[in-house]
Amino acid sequence: MKALCTHAVDIHAPAEAVFDYVSDLTRWPAWFGCVVSASQPQGRALAVGEEIHVCMHHGRRRWQEDFEVTRFITNAFLSLEALYSAARRIDFRVERRGRITRLSCAIGYPLYGGVVRMIADAAMGRRRVQRCVRESLVHLKNMLEERAGVAAAPDDLDALSVPPVARPVPQTAAQTVRVG
Repeated sequence: MKALCTHAVDIHAPAEAVFDYVSDLTRWPAWFGCVVSASQPQGRALAVGEEIHVCMHHGRRRWQEDFEVTRFITNAFLSLEALYSAARRIDFRVERRGRITRLSCAIGYPLYGGVVRMIADAAMGRRRVQRCVRESLVHLKNMLEERAGVAAAPDDLDALSVPPVARPVPQTAAQTVRVG
């Protein structure tokens, strides 16, 4: 069984700048909440088939994951698949929508242990991963928009999942109008 957590944010920055920031592994610890360090052993540029090392953490627990770049299309897609577990994936998709760039991230991970493990993951684990993905993308959005000099937009509240302030519904008064 495989679990999948996805989230997308709209960023007021060029798609090229967003993709360059996402594909620069040395910047991952600055914006990706669950990553301690990310590097490529040979120091070459990312390309399909290249191997990268990512050190992740959850609380005090840290572990090393080795990923292979399975899909790399400049300014569009970056997909990483774990070398020893095909169920563990990280996918980034960059879409240009006018002046706005949409960045989507999907993290897939395997679930072992049957029904009990699925229930525990649905109750706690998946929410933690989903929150990490959402907070990381919002943090990246804020970093890129700050570099681009864009002021915070009203839709940032949606990105942070803060409930909007209730707006009063406009009331219309019914009046009889005499014609003629």
